[in-house]
Amino acid sequence: MLTLTSTQKEIINHLIAAHEQRPWNSQIATYFRAFTGAFHADMPFTFYFLAVNHPIMYVYDPRVPDKRSSREVFHRECHEKKQKILEITDFFEYLTEKDYVHRIYQGLAGRPVLPNQYDKTWRKYSDFYNDIMTGLSFVCLSDFKPNPKLYELS
Repeated sequence: MLTLTSTQKEIINHLIAAHEQRPWNSQIATYFRAFTGAFHADMPFTFYFLAVNHPIMYVYDPRVPDKRSSREVFHRECHEKKQKILEITDFFEYLTEKDYVHRIYQGLAGRPVLPNQYDKTWRKYSDFYNDIMTGLSFVCLSDFKPNPKLYELS
């Protein structure tokens, strides 16, 4: 029997809720919104792709450039998100490999574009290693449909 972490349970519940078209406000909902690539002021960060294997994280920061945190502080804060990103994307890969979900690859088609003057309110972070880039591409560029056995895990 698989012992699930709280994050893994949240992922499963989110996938099921999305499939059933009902809202699910999980503790990792911020990441799920970011995976869509949307640029909304109520989102702390989002993911944009220059190419299918080149994700960039944009962090919402409407302050004028000289009032923003230093580059070091900004990079440290972004770096802290990496472990959660990897945890989520790794579990998506596991669910797909074990046939708990069906992955439908969408690619870059339909992904949001960079908004006009995005650099005035969004800060760019792209210091990702291959494992995170691959995981983000796997999750962000696909739709996932729960298979019946996913319900048994919840």
